[in-house]
Amino acid sequence: MANFSDLTGLAGIALAAAAPSSMALARLPLSKRASILATGAVVVLLLIPFGGLPLAGYVRGIVGDLSISTLVVLGVVTGRRFGMLSPGVSPRRVGSLLFLVIAACMLYPLALGVGACDPYRLGYGEPWFLGLLLVFALGGIALRLPLVAASISLAVLAWAAGWYESGNLWDYLLDPMLAAYSVLALAFWLFRWFGFRLRAR
Repeated sequence: MANFSDLTGLAGIALAAAAPSSMALARLPLSKRASILATGAVVVLLLIPFGGLPLAGYVRGIVGDLSISTLVVLGVVTGRRFGMLSPGVSPRRVGSLLFLVIAACMLYPLALGVGACDPYRLGYGEPWFLGLLLVFALGGIALRLPLVAASISLAVLAWAAGWYESGNLWDYLLDPMLAAYSVLALAFWLFRWFGFRLRAR
């Protein structure tokens, strides 16, 4: 019987496929209901066993489990695509992306040996790191960045419950796919913003 970690891992891969599928289907002349059904069909197809393992399981074996933050982002993107959630205000979205980019720049270069500090070790329950995350979550609420607050809160709760096999909190907070998406999305926004400013002159 699959445990919670396996279920979350498979659902995360299916959701990661559903988000871009919903964006692609939005460009076709389909009704909202048809788009939802087609996206649901993609998710079901990924969860059907082939050779004893769902298609999502093979993908999971390559990319690993997605972080809780990635699942939150994917859920919000899919919900907004189908009109289940209201579109985010651009400055708030940019603020969330900036937060993720800063976190990725803090973690990955230093964890790979750039500098003497290894922030990955803090994820094994360092009390002041947990306190810092609490400050960031409260700051997300104060700055009206609910995505930041929800991602941190849910990640810490999942880590405290031992949801994944990993015992490191960073694996619940961030993963390479989310880091790459945040960097590319923020760069794209900056490119469009500078292009708009140049055209306005």
